[in-house]
Amino acid sequence: MKKRDIWISIAIVGAAVLLLCLHSWGQGRIEIDAGDATAVLQLRSNWFRHTTVASAAGPASAGAGVHRPRQLSISTEEGGHTWRINSRGPWIRLSRIRVKNLKTTAVRLGPPLLIKPKVHRYGPVVDIDFTIVGQAGERYEKFAFKDNRVVRKAKVRIVDETGNIIEAGSFKYG
Repeated sequence: MKKRDIWISIAIVGAAVLLLCLHSWGQGRIEIDAGDATAVLQLRSNWFRHTTVASAAGPASAGAGVHRPRQLSISTEEGGHTWRINSRGPWIRLSRIRVKNLKTTAVRLGPPLLIKPKVHRYGPVVDIDFTIVGQAGERYEKFAFKDNRVVRKAKVRIVDETGNIIEAGSFKYG
């Protein structure tokens, strides 16, 4: 009697493990919409499964389940140069990307980028900082790359909704 109960328990546990494995081994697709820019998104779903999705390549195959971003790179070509900006989080709405078996998950990220200024006053000193935020709420690093080199003296253009330049200049201290 005890031997039969052990075998029944082993069979139940084995069936549960098999169902769990079959469910997690499903495949879906992830598609990135980054507008006119090219995006490369590196994802992880667990310790063993990593996926890289590029917007230029179209939908990429990914295991069914929840994926979390590790790194995002947005690049664009302008004037014969490649401009790139990276993100390592925080991810806000991208923090959990759920992929369903045999379904395509669309992810909108990147441009238009929003520059959010932060102004702090310490007596007579005013500190102006900023955060670069993408359309999914992802935050980008505060420096850009031009042809794989960090841009040292960044220039800034302030434009209105129609694209007219309101003000242009460069940062005095980089």
